[in-house]
Amino acid sequence: MAILEQEITTATQVAKPDKVAAQQVLLEEAKLGLLLTEKGINYNIEEIRKFQDKFEQSSAYHRHKGVTNLTLPNGFTARYLSGYSRYTPYSLVVEGDDVVLYDDGLRLGVVTFPTTHPITEQLLSSGEKFRHIANVSEEGGISVAYSSECSLKDRGEDCLFCSINERAKDGVLNKVLIKSPKLVAEAYHLARQAGVGNFFRLTGGFVPERRELEYYLDVADAIRERYSSFYGVGIIGAPVDFSVLYKYKEAGFKNISHNMEVWDKNIFAAICPGKEKRNSGWQHWVDSLEYAVDIFGKGNVHSNIVGGLAPLDSTLEGIEYLASKGIVCHFSVFHPEKGTPLEGYRSPEASWHWALLDKATDIFIRHGFTTLQMYSGPASGPHSGQVFQIKKGEFEGSRLAQYKYPSLD
Repeated sequence: MAILEQEITTATQVAKPDKVAAQQVLLEEAKLGLLLTEKGINYNIEEIRKFQDKFEQSSAYHRHKGVTNLTLPNGFTARYLSGYSRYTPYSLVVEGDDVVLYDDGLRLGVVTFPTTHPITEQLLSSGEKFRHIANVSEEGGISVAYSSECSLKDRGEDCLFCSINERAKDGVLNKVLIKSPKLVAEAYHLARQAGVGNFFRLTGGFVPERRELEYYLDVADAIRERYSSFYGVGIIGAPVDFSVLYKYKEAGFKNISHNMEVWDKNIFAAICPGKEKRNSGWQHWVDSLEYAVDIFGKGNVHSNIVGGLAPLDSTLEGIEYLASKGIVCHFSVFHPEKGTPLEGYRSPEASWHWALLDKATDIFIRHGFTTLQMYSGPASGPHSGQVFQIKKGEFEGSRLAQYKYPSLD
């Protein structure tokens, strides 16, 4: 067994009352989550299906079925899981009413799966279900991907890692190709009434800048017909004219994000050809992010990097630079997706991703970002947000509670 795995199996068993020791237990559990991503999990599909209610659906982000995230024994939620694998030391075993995680026969503890909020099955006025318009997060917010396709496919300029146009082929979660501002606002209203509209994330595939701006403003206007304000983020491309960023702020968005995906200039151009060609290049993206800080404020401007597409030092250099400018640069775990040009490639080992997670969260803490800001950007926020909380001591005993957005009502 690898040294990293040996450390984890020991640490997840013992939770000392001392705060520092409890903190170490949780950090080791975060490492375990990355090992599960790297190595996969063995389980009986028929047994686990009874516990995970979304098992039959394709994930909104990955084109495979199975276990894609779960909460570990001490409360850390492991994301970006690669699903089932026969060739792994990790297994899930049903024991009565519990699902237990094992490592080579060593019992690590009971795990739980995310539950689907009842609102997701509610019908909108159009006859569509809520879940065809928006997703409900475990943190108490909703995300809307307004378009199920990205226009870059018509130019042959898709980001090489991205599967949005592949996911559009799935009929389950992509029934509505373009979600009208009226429908989005209706879904937001239902979410707010149900107590899960405390954060609103609006994103989508690449569209021409003018159409993107008009759409976001129309959605914000439709929401504000019922509510004087909302808390959320608009995820957009870097605009040609930076002054249009004021319009997003005036419309009611409290946060803005330009997802760069890669920091290294040359790799950015190769991996994200459309973003390089359609948004005036790498430097323009960086300049727009910096400009946005003057409008939205420190910690309310975000970006995302796909962890594993570029060298570690380069990635950390970008996170450090952007943080020094007041920008929270979140990151995910590279997942080779079916149907993309990078299908069949491998993500770095868990130890690589842990080094990124560990060092980046130290950067976030050093630059004074808040927990809310860690969760207020793109969907990758909770990946580092949990470790940020652990390092800040935001947990009770040796368990990390599920983060919830502050109530708006």
